[in-house]
Amino acid sequence: MELTTKITSKGQVTIPVAVRRKLGVTGGERVVFVFRRPGEVMFRRAGSASVSSRGVLVGRTNGKVATSADIQRCLTEGAARRHHR
Repeated sequence: MELTTKITSKGQVTIPVAVRRKLGVTGGERVVFVFRRPGEVMFRRAGSASVSSRGVLVGRTNGKVATSADIQRCLTEGAARRHHR
């Protein structure tokens, strides 16, 4: 799917409803812009796993190496906490 929007004279854009729904964002929330290659920018919901999972395992593995199950559990719990804020 490709959608087009217009940049205002103030440099603002309206994110189309379909995109907001797909990302799960509403008014007042933040998004992160990531510069990919020349002429291409990707954006995602702020606080997505790649941004907000830093340190999620600190103090949660009792000094053991974290398994993929440990990591998934911590990410899921963290996402649930963010969702209920």
